[in-house]
Amino acid sequence: MVKIRNSETHKFRMLKFWIVMIILFVTTKANCQSVESLEKKIQSIQKDIKLAEKLLKETSKDKETSINQVNLLQTQIRQRENLIKTYQSQINAINKDIQNNKDQISALEKNLELYRKEYSNLLLINYRNKGKVNNLLFVFSSEDFNQAIRRMRYVQELNGLVKEKIEEIDSAQIKIQFQLEKNEKNRKDKENILGKEKLEKADLMKERDRLRNDIASLRKKEKQIQKDITAKEKQTRDLKKQIEKIIAEEIRKAKEREEAAKKNNTTSIDYNLSSNFAQNKGKLPYPVEQGIITGRYGSSQHPTQKKVTVNNNGIDISTTKGSTARCVFEGKVCYVMSQGANTAVLVRHGLYFTLYSNLEKVFVKKDDNVVTGQEIGRIHTNVNDGKTILHFEIWQENRTTVNPALWIKK
Repeated sequence: MVKIRNSETHKFRMLKFWIVMIILFVTTKANCQSVESLEKKIQSIQKDIKLAEKLLKETSKDKETSINQVNLLQTQIRQRENLIKTYQSQINAINKDIQNNKDQISALEKNLELYRKEYSNLLLINYRNKGKVNNLLFVFSSEDFNQAIRRMRYVQELNGLVKEKIEEIDSAQIKIQFQLEKNEKNRKDKENILGKEKLEKADLMKERDRLRNDIASLRKKEKQIQKDITAKEKQTRDLKKQIEKIIAEEIRKAKEREEAAKKNNTTSIDYNLSSNFAQNKGKLPYPVEQGIITGRYGSSQHPTQKKVTVNNNGIDISTTKGSTARCVFEGKVCYVMSQGANTAVLVRHGLYFTLYSNLEKVFVKKDDNVVTGQEIGRIHTNVNDGKTILHFEIWQENRTTVNPALWIKK
C-alpha cells in the first residue's frame, strides 16, 4: 500500500504557514489603522490651513502688513510643513503595507507550489488504482474483514485528499489575486499622495517668500512695533498682577469652605470640581467654535524683532469676525475686569481658573454659574488690521499658569 502523506510533517508545515500568515495579518491590520489615523490627521491640518487662508484674506484686504498677518502666515507655514511630514508618513505606511503584501504573496506562492506537488502525487496514486472499479476490487480482494476496512478507509482518505488539495489550490490562488489587487491600489494611492505632496511643497515655497517680504516690510516700522510691544508687555504685567490678587482671594475663600466642610465630615465642592477639571486635561473643548493658535504659550522670539523675546501666559487664538468665547468647563464667574477698551472674564473651576480676554461684549456677570460650552462674550475685532483674537489662559491654585494647548482638545 502506498503511504499517502506524513501526517505530522504536514501538520507542522501548515502550523508554520498559519503562524506566518497571522503575523503578517496583524502587521497589515496595524498598518491600516496607522494609515487611517494619518488620514484623519491630514483632514484636521487641511481644515486649519483653510481657516488660516480665510483669516489672512480677512486681515490683509485693503490693509497694510501687520504683525497678526505675519503670525497667521507663520502658523500656516508650520501647518503646511506638518502636512507634508504627514504625507511622508502616509507614504512610508503604504510602502510597509506593500512589503507586507509581497511577503504574504511569497508565503502563499510557496504553499501553492506544495499543494500542486501533493495534488500531482495524489493523481498518480489515483491513476495507479485505476478508478472506482479497481477501488472496489481492491477492497473486496482483502484477505480478511479487518484488511477490507483498512483498504476502504484508504480509498476514502485518498478521495478526500484529492478534493482537499483542489480546494487549497483554489483558495491560495484567490488570496494571491486579492493581495495583487491590494498592491495595485496601494501603488495608485501612493502616486496620488506624492502628487499632493508636490503641490503642498510648491505652496510652501510661495508662503515662505511672502513671509520674507512681509517681515522686511514690517522692519521699516521698527519704532512703532517696539512701542506696541512695550505697551502690550505693560498690559500683560498689569493683568497678571490683577489675576494673582483675585486668585489669592478666591483660594483663601476656598480654604475657608473646606474647613467648614471638614467640620461636617464632607468634602468641599471646590476640590471635587478641581479633580474633575484636572481629569479632563487634553479633553477640554476649544474656547471658540473655530480658530487656530497663532500665539503660543511661554517665551518665543518676536516674528520681526530678532532681539525681542515675547512672553505669553496663555495662547492667542485667531478666529473669524463676530466669533464668541466659550467656557471650556463648568464653574463660576469670579471676576469681570476691564482691559483697556475691552474686557476679560475669569472663571473659577474649583482650584483652577480660566481667563477669556479681549472681549468687546460680555454675556455673563460676576458670581454667575456657567456650564461647558456656554458663550462668555463676543471677541473684539481690531478695525486697523481686521484681527479677531481670543487670549486664553489657565491658572492653578498656586498662582502659576499652564500651557492651555496641552489641556484643550482640537
